[in-house]
Amino acid sequence: MMSTIENYIKSCEKCAKFNIRRTKPPSKLYPITPSKGIFETIGMEFWGSTSHPSAEGNRYVLVVTDYLSKYVIAKAMPNNTATTIAQFIVEDVILKYGVPRKLITDQESHFKNELMGSITRLCGCKHVFATTYHPQTNGQVERFNATFYPQLAKLHDENVNDWDAYLTACVFAYNTGVHATTGYSPFQLMFARQPVLPFDAPKAVIVLTKPNDYWTQINQLMNGYKKSHGKRPKFGELYSGPYKGIQQQHPLAYLVEDEES
Repeated sequence: MMSTIENYIKSCEKCAKFNIRRTKPPSKLYPITPSKGIFETIGMEFWGSTSHPSAEGNRYVLVVTDYLSKYVIAKAMPNNTATTIAQFIVEDVILKYGVPRKLITDQESHFKNELMGSITRLCGCKHVFATTYHPQTNGQVERFNATFYPQLAKLHDENVNDWDAYLTACVFAYNTGVHATTGYSPFQLMFARQPVLPFDAPKAVIVLTKPNDYWTQINQLMNGYKKSHGKRPKFGELYSGPYKGIQQQHPLAYLVEDEES
């Protein structure tokens, strides 16, 4: 009886139109097919714009995340036009890492346009658009955006507004850190090796020799000098020769022949 009443109330058309929902019912999950290779599926998203341009004139950050390795590429940009995005995809993605099989973006006009469609068709890349008002579809990129923004906010100088000067360092720190999902750093999965960090350089080894060792070495040198000292007679020749000149190799250098040898 209770279930019948509940179903009747839920199916009420007027209730569905006018009642205010206090909680949003979760939708069914439709997972993205896991990638089988590095840079097979990538997500792309803009961060910004900032209230004021940086000292270099940048207001946006275009972020690309590989869905398998979690490796991130990010670049500061002055605008978010389709031309700027197309240039970034060709120069910073395709020509460096190859063509991805699947590109996931939102449905903003700077991603959903004729130019982007032409590039993806020519390269054989499938362009998938996230559901409107549902940024979780491209959650891989959104996660990084939430990570690097606080870092830039803490590092940049508000008076100079140089946040873009620290972007590369923040991306490198993220790529070389161990990811909680994979258990590896994105750098390691991307390049199949551990990154060599600036503080990983081998430390200089200082060997402190005992005074007795110095005495032994000096004594050997002194004995050598003693043996060679006084071998030339008092009235002996200061120079050897003459020698036969063979070739002038330089205005002040000649190749000579040593007849004794």
